Amino acid sequence: MPTQMNATGAEQPANIVLSFAASRLPPLKPLLWPWAVVTVAAVGLLVGFYFAAREVEKQGERRRQSVAAHEEATWRCQALMGRLPRASCLAQLNAPGDKGPEVQTVARANQR
Repeated sequence: MPTQMNATGAEQPANIVLSFAASRLPPLKPLLWPWAVVTVAAVGLLVGFYFAAREVEKQGERRRQSVAAHEEATWRCQALMGRLPRASCLAQLNAPGDKGPEVQTVARANQR
């Protein structure tokens, strides 16, 4: 390889590209921290998605069970003999359920 002498007397390659290519670069170390953070974030997102999807599935199952129970109770009310018992049963079935157990107990006691 052709070399040139500089003012200090050290030899240098004649071409700058050859000098860069000839120099020993330190080996590249793998960047572990960014990959570790990305991996932990991805796993966290997947776990969060799993729990959210599982909760939605449970909620849907509870909703289906509730609708099925309401349909069965409606069918039983429709099977009662007489217009007044049937209407009373349907009214109780479709009443809002936000009353506490104490209020419902008092209402049942007053009906008797």
